[in-house]
Amino acid sequence: MNVLLTGATGFIGSRLAARLADAGHDVRPVSRRPGARHDWSDASLARGVREADAVIHLAGENLFGRRWTAARKRLLWSSRCDSTKTLAALVATRPTMRFISASAIGYYGAHPEAAFHEGSPRGRGFIADLCGDWEAATAAATAAGARTAIVRIGVVLGPDGGALAKMLPPFKLGLGGPLGDGRQWVSWIHIDDLTSLFCFLLEHPQASGVFNGTAPEPVTMSQLARALGRALHRPAIVPVPAPVLRVALGEVADVLLTGQKVEPRRTREIGFEFRFSQIEPALRDLVAPRSGSTRSHAGAG
Repeated sequence: MNVLLTGATGFIGSRLAARLADAGHDVRPVSRRPGARHDWSDASLARGVREADAVIHLAGENLFGRRWTAARKRLLWSSRCDSTKTLAALVATRPTMRFISASAIGYYGAHPEAAFHEGSPRGRGFIADLCGDWEAATAAATAAGARTAIVRIGVVLGPDGGALAKMLPPFKLGLGGPLGDGRQWVSWIHIDDLTSLFCFLLEHPQASGVFNGTAPEPVTMSQLARALGRALHRPAIVPVPAPVLRVALGEVADVLLTGQKVEPRRTREIGFEFRFSQIEPALRDLVAPRSGSTRSHAGAG
């Protein structure tokens, strides 16, 4: 298939682009970088959609990269909702296309105890509202009859980006530990499983609606820290105090310190099989020397 891919140079997108190419798909990135095959101009996007068989939309500013100032919140909203609405309108002109858009488990809000699945209601707070509007921006494509899937992505663990890249330096020095009291839930996913899920949804067009991109066995922050310490053969006993996080990150810290427990119920019901369901094997794989950037997913069929 010819796949128009936004966010193709990012942490997830670069891995997904390689995975799609390995599977024989023609990946057509959308980028603001000079020389890109498609950019974000209306004419280029329209041409890209017209020539593609499917659109996978990953682009968006990093949710947790900076404090959520009023200006930052507007940027986070526009980078997701505006771009999704534009692409959905273009896909609506070609309703035989496949449209797959990213979202985040922030949709459920932050909660210390409740468990969530794809049928759970939207939570409260900025990130829940953002995710709700982000998903609603796909409405034009869905209304036109395009097969539309939304992946609510959890905490993505990869060797060269995301949460793990920020955790590795202090852990390698023996200075790692949980954030806050460590009791908050972390709904994680191995980067290879996430890219496999996008490929699975692309190749199974009957699968539409919302799917959680999280491993079947979420862990607490303390469990994650201990597992990473064991994988690196280092102690994991130096916590990052909650007040320090709040001073550094403001409102963002409350999400990180509360977390949420998310189950990929519909994701498993459609037949997708996770290669990494447990945190210990996932982390051992991620910190081990790697001979290749992407591997095949035995269960994605």
